[in-house]
Amino acid sequence: MKIAAVIAEYNPFHNGHAYQLRLIKEQYGYDYIIVVMSGDFTQRGEPAIIDKYARTQMALSGGADLVLELPAYYACASAEYFATGAVSLLDGLSCVDALFFGSESEDTDTSCPNPPALLSHAASILLKEPPEYRRVLSDSLRQGHNYAAARMEALTAMLNDYTLQTALAGAYAEQNTLPVSDNAKCCSHNLSTILSLPNNTLGIEYCKSILRLNSTIKPYAIKRVGSSYHDTDINGSYAGAEAVRTLLLRQPCPDAPAQDPSVFSSKSTVFNTSSVSSTAVFYNTDDILSRLYALVPTDAAQTLSGQYQAHALIHPDDFSSLMHYRLLLESSRLEQYADCPQELANRIRTLTPSLLDLPVTGMIGTLKTKAYTHTRISRALTHLLLNMTGENLSLFTNQHTHAYLTHARILGFRKDSCGTLLSAVKENTRIPLITKPSDYHPAGAAAAIYEADLFASHIYQNIAAKKSCSTFRHELTRTPLILS
Repeated sequence: MKIAAVIAEYNPFHNGHAYQLRLIKEQYGYDYIIVVMSGDFTQRGEPAIIDKYARTQMALSGGADLVLELPAYYACASAEYFATGAVSLLDGLSCVDALFFGSESEDTDTSCPNPPALLSHAASILLKEPPEYRRVLSDSLRQGHNYAAARMEALTAMLNDYTLQTALAGAYAEQNTLPVSDNAKCCSHNLSTILSLPNNTLGIEYCKSILRLNSTIKPYAIKRVGSSYHDTDINGSYAGAEAVRTLLLRQPCPDAPAQDPSVFSSKSTVFNTSSVSSTAVFYNTDDILSRLYALVPTDAAQTLSGQYQAHALIHPDDFSSLMHYRLLLESSRLEQYADCPQELANRIRTLTPSLLDLPVTGMIGTLKTKAYTHTRISRALTHLLLNMTGENLSLFTNQHTHAYLTHARILGFRKDSCGTLLSAVKENTRIPLITKPSDYHPAGAAAAIYEADLFASHIYQNIAAKKSCSTFRHELTRTPLILS
């Protein structure tokens, strides 16, 4: 029995995700796919557009066999911590053979599962931090570059110094953890661009986590199809999750004439503007839903369409009042929250009087600087909202305490997989497998991680219940979703 894993957010699930799952089973020959999925808040520091149970349903309908929740402390963190939590969870199951992830790299091939050689080597450098890497990093920091830019400069310098084949052979001969691609090539002229692409950034962190844990899981990259990660243009049937969210979270013009869905571009769509260009293009609800069904598998499109027409899709600004409350309550203690260093805390305090008049997205725009990106600000505010401290995040990602190896909570599974796959997981796992939340009573760091998950879900569900005029459901009453 061959078991593959995918780490995802599915915010929302779309045709590109379905393509990846189909490839893993039909072309690469894996019997089952376990998905580790973010809960109700995502890695960019935003609430998911629909809740984790609806997204679990989409994943199972789209080809996943078992969906496990990535604890909120990792799901809302930077790429390194996100990967640390997800990979350690999969490693704790002790039955996963391979981890597949999307990649923008050219050293991938859909004809066969291909070890991501460039990303693997980059991961090895970042993990070991050889002397030359540390020298270039220090020089770059002294020149005034921020840490992310300095790290990329040092990494690129290291990769440019060696042919990839030679470096890889030396890097992994002793560990024999990650396989080496025979035809890997290092394209030095655009290394920094390749390595900074979102999927590749996460891929490097997955490989680094596998190496750090000395895990037997093999990483494989699948070349991304369709538009890029942050592209909001929609052409054809493959578009990224951000493009789908942009499509759904805009207010349509009800009197707009019907348009040809094949030329839809969300960048050219203008909504709710006081002054409109003569070249502006408007789209009505039918156009938007027609485009949605072209981009998303039918089952997922039906769920999203229902939420869209009920005006129940979740947006960051739905949490504005709660965020204002947290800012007022925690003004003197902002530094204790993850991703909120002293300088940023002082900036938030200084601007608080004006921030309290703004929605969440407006707050982020006001706080954003060259040093603090939109995503960094968004994460800091989400950590404040969810009471996630920097001290806890450090504890939960400390490889020496192994506090992050806590539990695996089942969000859902396919009924036809529950026998063989769940039996294998239960027989091999080194961490508790949670099927009924009310029966799980952890202690210490595990309790703190679990309580943070419950709190995050309750904050989200409170907003979602009000927006959809539905009944609030406590997390301890939930059981896994079973797809027949």
